[in-house]
Amino acid sequence: MSDSGEEYKSDLFLQLCHDEGIERHFTVKKTLQQNVVAESFNRTLLEKIRNLLSNNRLNKSFWVEAMTYASHLINKLPSSAIGGKTLIEKWSGKAATNYDMLRVVRCPSHYHASDENLEPRARKIVFLGFKRGVKGYKLWDSEDQKIALRRDVIFDESSIERIQALSR
Repeated sequence: MSDSGEEYKSDLFLQLCHDEGIERHFTVKKTLQQNVVAESFNRTLLEKIRNLLSNNRLNKSFWVEAMTYASHLINKLPSSAIGGKTLIEKWSGKAATNYDMLRVVRCPSHYHASDENLEPRARKIVFLGFKRGVKGYKLWDSEDQKIALRRDVIFDESSIERIQALSR
């Protein structure tokens, strides 16, 4: 079920839904009460985004990264609403049990930077999430003030636990 917004009625989107066997139902425009499930999901997603930003002391300019990671978590983690299964498992029938890439947002991390003799071998960065279609991590390099994509990253998630324990 979706609202009657034009973004949901494009020929390309309707064809995709048809090809995937998704039956479309539309609500009347500007009647949020008819679209409770979608509105509830949007609210859940927004709460996760807000929590990721505030708990990790990231400003609003990182909202895209927070939304991407929140969506990733929602799709990969089990939900009591669907019998303890993941959304990916419910959709595809295949269990999504590989949690190796999940990391704590903003945990101190380092990536291999250079093999040059006098240059530092590693750079300190902050984990932000993932980029779709890339087998690596999305990282914030505060020194260069830009996002980097890297595969060779070392995470120090235990220091986050120590910091949280000290602040209690």
